[in-house]
Amino acid sequence: MTGRLRPAPPPTSRTGTYYARGWWRRETFADDLRAAATATPDRTIFVNWRRDLGREVVVTCGGLAAAVDGLSAGLRGLGLRPGDAVAYQLPNWWEAAALALACLDAGLIAVPVMVTMGAREVERILAGTEAAACVVVDRWEAARPARLLAGLGTRLPCLRHRVVIGDAAATGATAFADLLGASGPRSPAPRGPDEVSLILFTSGTTGEVKGVLHTPNTQYASTRPRHAALRDVPDPRTATPADLTHSVGMRTNVLTPLVTGCGSVFADTRDPDVWLDLLARHRVTHFLGAPHLLRELVGAQRRRRRPLPALRVITSTGAPLPASLVAPIRTWLCPVLVNGFGMTETGGLTATAADDPPGAAGHGIGRPVPGCEVRLVAERPPSRDGAYRLHVRGPSVCAGTFRLRDRRPVWDPAATDGWYDTGDLVGDDGHGGLRYLSRVADRVGSPRPIPVLEVEDELLRHPAVADVAIVGCPDDDGGETVCAVVVPAGAEPTLTDLRRHLLATGMTEWYLPTRLECVDTLPRNGLGKVRKTELRARLRPPAGTGDRPREPQEARPAEGGPGR
Repeated sequence: MTGRLRPAPPPTSRTGTYYARGWWRRETFADDLRAAATATPDRTIFVNWRRDLGREVVVTCGGLAAAVDGLSAGLRGLGLRPGDAVAYQLPNWWEAAALALACLDAGLIAVPVMVTMGAREVERILAGTEAAACVVVDRWEAARPARLLAGLGTRLPCLRHRVVIGDAAATGATAFADLLGASGPRSPAPRGPDEVSLILFTSGTTGEVKGVLHTPNTQYASTRPRHAALRDVPDPRTATPADLTHSVGMRTNVLTPLVTGCGSVFADTRDPDVWLDLLARHRVTHFLGAPHLLRELVGAQRRRRRPLPALRVITSTGAPLPASLVAPIRTWLCPVLVNGFGMTETGGLTATAADDPPGAAGHGIGRPVPGCEVRLVAERPPSRDGAYRLHVRGPSVCAGTFRLRDRRPVWDPAATDGWYDTGDLVGDDGHGGLRYLSRVADRVGSPRPIPVLEVEDELLRHPAVADVAIVGCPDDDGGETVCAVVVPAGAEPTLTDLRRHLLATGMTEWYLPTRLECVDTLPRNGLGKVRKTELRARLRPPAGTGDRPREPQEARPAEGGPGR
């Protein structure tokens, strides 16, 4: 698998520039861990709150290094060869970080799988990466990953080893404790800084899930913009609820502590009360979260306020930040709010600055981070709403992407001189930065597209709306009608209520939704981003005469739709 998927290295001219400017280096994160374990073995690197234990687990640099050494030896003891892929589907436990680092040390390719992935997606990932081994937890909440994995054995001939944390329920599975106690020869070829060492996956919120190839250097470049901010803070502590099996969680809670010397705090729950207590108790200085979770933290803080004097800055990422959420975050959580934009394929791309005017985070996604090149490409025919496709290039951009179903490359940097089409539409924010408009696949309205984020933000201000997503629904005339999928805050609003609310703000009438669906919850991925592809697939066109709807319609979810 790895030989077929490994792309050509970036052009020599930029490779030299990235090394010369310090974006890339000759060392890897395994070297960082060994250096930290030698210099500060007793320093706390992770604080991991665990539901399964009902307490926190504190991990030191020395303790992490010992675990990584043991896991690396155990993986080699299984007979895995350099370049083999090792998948793992674990809760947000520090063992997931240790396993990723052990794969790097043993010359293997780490394939983290989010614990929320279902059987269908897990099988596709294992088959698409040709994983030789998979590590799972015996049980998690209502799921039994070990039992699922055992059932896949005959359909996955490449999967030679199954490792279970907890009581092994599958015959032939190796227990995690046994893996720690095993021993294999020292790897002659740990992954180098420019070799593919990690396969991540796109969120699948707008289409097919793809594999994303990263090297230690593309990941290192993603941590670089944070170095200066953390150096200026005494005893820095980072935190994000994003899973360690997600690019944001790995970068924030694992890699940044290794290269900057800060500590990180994380938990295997997104309970806002647990998180607020953690932020206060451990004096977290830098917190990163998706807008959906930040809204929940604000609500929990309103119910019971915790003092957060150490918190220096909150970064919103993972989904568009509603302007209506900026003031509550600054009032209840932290006065300094940054809006960041990035992707699994690219790491962080743009961000507002901590010293920008207070409302800047609600008006745009800021300017490119150092090292990132941006190219705005006009659509054909030219867009009437000032939208441009965002193309990027830089040291944190992945080494390539591929389709899981047949392992064929989707994007090869050599074919585009390193430029990656993000699939996002942006515009000028009027202050020297960019304004996020939508994903190309999420654009709503035909023939005239509407500003989705603005409509969603205004609807969130309605007292009867707890959450909302705007999606497009095809009509019988080949056009597209605008549907508001709403989670009510109490009694369900009517479409007329919502349209009157929007008109009262002065909003253009053809921006307004013409269909309303009320649901209990919006489907979200692990980072909190709404799965709009799923919403569109589950919505059915409203009943009609076959003509394009001329009047607003209220539709209740049909059987199989996203209803109650």
